[in-house]
Amino acid sequence: MSARTGLVVATALAAAVAMAAPVAAAPAGVAGPGHRATRKAMDAAVRDGVPGVTAQAKDAHGVWKATSGVGNLRTGKPRSTEDHYRVASITKTFVATVMLQLEAEGELSLDDTVEKWLPGVVRGHGHDGRKITLRQLLNHTSGIFNITKDKTFIERYLAKDGFLEHRYDTLTPQDLVAFAMKNEPDFDPGRSWNYSNTNYVLAGMVIKRVTGHWYGDEIRARIIEPLGLQATTAPARTPRCPAPAAGRTANSATPPARRTTSPSGTPRSPARRAA
Repeated sequence: MSARTGLVVATALAAAVAMAAPVAAAPAGVAGPGHRATRKAMDAAVRDGVPGVTAQAKDAHGVWKATSGVGNLRTGKPRSTEDHYRVASITKTFVATVMLQLEAEGELSLDDTVEKWLPGVVRGHGHDGRKITLRQLLNHTSGIFNITKDKTFIERYLAKDGFLEHRYDTLTPQDLVAFAMKNEPDFDPGRSWNYSNTNYVLAGMVIKRVTGHWYGDEIRARIIEPLGLQATTAPARTPRCPAPAAGRTANSATPPARRTTSPSGTPRSPARRAA
């Protein structure tokens, strides 16, 4: 096994552990002595308007799970400790794994510029994809402005009133990147480090350009299916988690896609490889 292949496998396994199926736990809603503060915080969140909360803690003594509130506003059914939920930025681990696999296969190099694969996409207010490498996207040293720090994006999709009005909007990866390009970079590429969701939207776009497939399809074929992660999906545009958890999830203010943390697009859309 090569060093690169080993890294790919190790990363995939780390993702698998993070997404593993639930293990044996205490009865739903039962909080032990060491978790009273957690339970109080969960109940307080529900009192403040959150429909329902599911929590899990794991330590040397085992796994503790608890719930508060409801999992379905229409029926009033309580939340379950076995509910599925979106893991947001853990998606980045899967995206990075696919990128490393593509490099190991000779399909791309992490030293390629973003411009090579996405010509003209990273431009504006000092951003220049000709000076940024794929490696810098993955390790957050690109300096590209973080989408979720954009004032308009926050008002439209994260603030309460804007979120409720726009939560079912469909945003393409290009739409998301455009928010970032309206701002100046955080720093010159490679000169510092700053967490930026824009980096991984772009990485997902590169995956599609290289393979011709939506990033979620590549994650499923390369990681989810080979590792047998039966409770793991890339849900794309649907606002609900897939069955069997779909009937238990809250019909509440849940974004239709992880658009703030991961790329979105149409599965199996045709794409051409860069020259």
